Amino acid sequence: MRGTARLLTERLQLRRFREDDAEAAFRNWMSDPDVTRFLSWETHPDPEVSRRTIAEWVSEYASGTMDWCITLRGSDEPIGSITVVREHPEKGYCEIGYCLSQRYWDRGYMTEALRAVVNYVFDTTSYEWIQARHDTENEASGRCLEKSNFRETGILELPDPKTGRMREYRFMAIRRGDVMLRPRSGRFSLTRSMLLTAWMYLVCSASAPLLQSRY
Repeated sequence: MRGTARLLTERLQLRRFREDDAEAAFRNWMSDPDVTRFLSWETHPDPEVSRRTIAEWVSEYASGTMDWCITLRGSDEPIGSITVVREHPEKGYCEIGYCLSQRYWDRGYMTEALRAVVNYVFDTTSYEWIQARHDTENEASGRCLEKSNFRETGILELPDPKTGRMREYRFMAIRRGDVMLRPRSGRFSLTRSMLLTAWMYLVCSASAPLLQSRY
């Protein structure tokens, strides 16, 4: 059954957000311009903005959203988030977005979380592939996706949601069959029909906001 189930990895807990997570989320990443630099939303100026934002996310769980708060195992303090930000069941895929407190960068935490969510999505939905994107200047995000067996499907210039200036985004994807079978160094390619579907959609609506303008 789809939705936001609690997930455990070797070092992490992925759970639903609660409204009382706002103070820690504001402190750990929502107020950090280094974290929000490549995201679609502005740095939060005060905890009240974070409270309203998280209250909205919590209210959306009833509709079946897949939206996880990341914590370390043994701690309940939020250190980041990972979310299915777009869903296209008619096209057979969804899109994932994520962010993490700067204090926890370069430790493999987001790769660990991403792998858990990819497995969960394929286990609980009928999606055949999952897409993610990153600004080409955000090389760390690209490495995270590569370590999780995502492979590049194309690069597209799109307007920055905050400034309107054109930015270059790298699109990556993983297929259902590649989760367990594809080594990191293996060559990845979507079928021609899948690529055409994705690019037709991107050209027509790539400027549409991500779910809750979060990533």
